[in-house]
Amino acid sequence: MGIYTELRKEYPRTWRIWYRMNKRCEIGEKGFADVEVCDEWNREVCGEQGFIQFLDDMGPREHDNGEITRIDMHYNYTPGNCDWVTDRRITQSRKRLYTTPYGQLLKLGKSKGIHPTVIWQWKKAGYDILEKIKNWQPKCG
Repeated sequence: MGIYTELRKEYPRTWRIWYRMNKRCEIGEKGFADVEVCDEWNREVCGEQGFIQFLDDMGPREHDNGEITRIDMHYNYTPGNCDWVTDRRITQSRKRLYTTPYGQLLKLGKSKGIHPTVIWQWKKAGYDILEKIKNWQPKCG
């Protein structure tokens, strides 16, 4: 049995969330017509590896009724623009953006013209994100 099958069996709820996220965007479900899933998580682009990468980036969500949401609804599903929310916060998060401390950093970064993916890469690399944003100097071309 392959790693994808093992992970799918171990984390069925997380797999369903990943699958539905992809499916909504593939079929252009209402509210998702212009939304895409990043290549690393995309079922059509990466197949089974998309779920493995999603699980690696976001972690499992099996026991607390969490759902995935985009922090900034103007951007696609990417590691730097997604967060887990509980059922209680789902409705709230759809009404307001940037509800988490990380979301606040994204909001500050956006005001300086920094794409959420850049901020996510800084987070994953272990940088002090607030310091990086404060010292951000846009490249002039």
